[in-house]
Amino acid sequence: MTDKHLMLGKETVKIAKALANESRFTILTQLYTKPLTFKKLKEVTGLEKSALANNMSKLSDVGLIEKSQHGIYTIASDGKKLLEALETFIKTSNECKRKFKIAQAQHQIMKPFLERHIIDTKK
Repeated sequence: MTDKHLMLGKETVKIAKALANESRFTILTQLYTKPLTFKKLKEVTGLEKSALANNMSKLSDVGLIEKSQHGIYTIASDGKKLLEALETFIKTSNECKRKFKIAQAQHQIMKPFLERHIIDTKK
């Protein structure tokens, strides 16, 4: 593995750890919609002040959110890109699963016909 890959891996792990917590993911998705104050984020997440501050710090440390003037938090451009990439990944993944299920269903529908046809040709 090259140094470039190792660095990318380390950064990926940091970001994955930041998002692995449901509260932090909620914070990020709420900020995607609009900037919010600490107080509003506390209401939305139901976290205590210290827990919210800790989670906000972790998101900020990896560059996913930013604190702007007067205690208002916003999602950083990297945070937006990440959520959009995750959304695309989930949609694509779900679309592949859906297509696979359709193909399986079609196969099950055609199976009796194919079995009859194979039997008929052997006579």
